[in-house]
Amino acid sequence: MESDKISWLWRQVEEASATGDADKARESLERLLEDASVRNTPDENLAVLEMCRLDLDCGEVGSAAGRLSSFKWHGVPGAAALLLAADVFLQLDLFETSLESLESYLKIYPKDVDASRKKGLVLLMLHRDDDSERILLSVARRERYRVASTLTYLALLEAKRDRLEESLHLLLQAKELAPYDEKIEHSLLRIESLRVHMRRSAIEKTDLPLADVVPGMTAGMLGLHGYSPEVARIAADAWSRFCAVNIPSGRKPETWAAALEYAVTRGGPHFTQEQLAGEYGVSVSQLRGHYQILRESVKFTQTNLLERLATEGSDLLRDTRMEEIASILADLSSHSGEFQNASDAAAWVFERVTPVDEVQRREIEEFVAYIWRKKGYRE
Repeated sequence: MESDKISWLWRQVEEASATGDADKARESLERLLEDASVRNTPDENLAVLEMCRLDLDCGEVGSAAGRLSSFKWHGVPGAAALLLAADVFLQLDLFETSLESLESYLKIYPKDVDASRKKGLVLLMLHRDDDSERILLSVARRERYRVASTLTYLALLEAKRDRLEESLHLLLQAKELAPYDEKIEHSLLRIESLRVHMRRSAIEKTDLPLADVVPGMTAGMLGLHGYSPEVARIAADAWSRFCAVNIPSGRKPETWAAALEYAVTRGGPHFTQEQLAGEYGVSVSQLRGHYQILRESVKFTQTNLLERLATEGSDLLRDTRMEEIASILADLSSHSGEFQNASDAAAWVFERVTPVDEVQRREIEEFVAYIWRKKGYRE
């Protein structure tokens, strides 16, 4: 009878997992673990691991870690338990234990490409980069089609070796294969951030001229802030015109880059001086002073949005109005968890600011959608 009860409970777990009913799965697993007949058996191992998986899906990392604090195998674990254990240990950053489970699993199923790919990731996390590359390249050769995960892991390897251009190339290929994968989008942003960081470091290590460093740093940060490459080109052109008649002073390219971003974006939805100072790690007074120098030397062309709105007498041109819209758009990130998609985010913006006309509404919608995609919020 006990055996029938255990089998029935496992069927309940499987049915609940298949339908996405986490509460039912958790209830069935709790009943399994309360049954004395499963203690110190492989069933207990599998039930504990399944509970950990549910904990991790809910973000309860501490609960999962607590369940595994005294975990040990009872008997010889089956393939399903080994694979599940590898996933759980990996999510808890227990890479050595995850690797042990994967290697045991691959002894049973040596041709499992997905498991081999995961082993490559674990080796990457353990800084065994050469072994990781060997396995990932082997997986890539065995895959009939390109797989986004494989390309992403290889991209991370390239990034660790400071080969950021190669990393970006691989990530962009992965993005084409999985355009809605948030992890890939986040990786792209992290690589862009690394490029910015390396540019910042270059000024300290090799004393590169400010004139060479600032436009690249500004372009990277503009991308991270959700602006299009066209805005970066406008910034580079403005900086070139400034340097033609001035020699930038100081040793902090971040200050000039922050001022340059503020100058070229101020004619549309933008970050405030205080927000940009925080993003670039400079003081507001430094940013403001450098911005004034830029304004006195370079005529900044307004965006097409403001050129159109200016002819219609839009109150968006007034500084107070611009600051209001900029503040609302900049506040989007702290409320991203409230929205299901970019349309919800745009609706949230329109609750706080009324568009002057349909032209302005479309412009703000497009800007919000671009930020949504660029920042990697969920769809």
